[in-house]
Amino acid sequence: MVVTEAIAGLSAIKTALDMAKALENIQEAVARDRAVFELQREILSAQQAQFVLVDRIRDLEKQIADFDEWKAEKKRYEMKEFGGGTIAYALKPSMANGEPLHNLCCKCYNNGKKGVLQSRGINAYRQQMVKCSECDADFALGARAEPRSRSSNSSRSDFDPFTGR
Repeated sequence: MVVTEAIAGLSAIKTALDMAKALENIQEAVARDRAVFELQREILSAQQAQFVLVDRIRDLEKQIADFDEWKAEKKRYEMKEFGGGTIAYALKPSMANGEPLHNLCCKCYNNGKKGVLQSRGINAYRQQMVKCSECDADFALGARAEPRSRSSNSSRSDFDPFTGR
């Protein structure tokens, strides 16, 4: 009987050891699963950061292309004085490439934009009135001359020398 009890006791110890090993394997599996989860989270975070960087690179490449395009476009214009200290950028006739000759706003030109100056007529001081298509600024190009002689209907006190009315 002692042998049987000893074998039964050994069998119980073996079962306990197997259960302990199983518990250890379970803990290792839980730890491994936790590590896998953390690794997946880090990979996902790195991928998101990569997507942000790829978008930023794309934006910067576009900015560089736009800058290079504007740099080439700027060469088509030259600063021109219209008299009276008024300045605008004028399209060089040799660079027109079929476009009508036109002038650009200095402020927009210096900000990398092509603000075409649209004619608004001649004012009473015989200056060309223009408006920038980009920034909506109004300009009078040319030297101020004596106002045109006023007709009897323009001698009102509300006479506007810029419109001649």
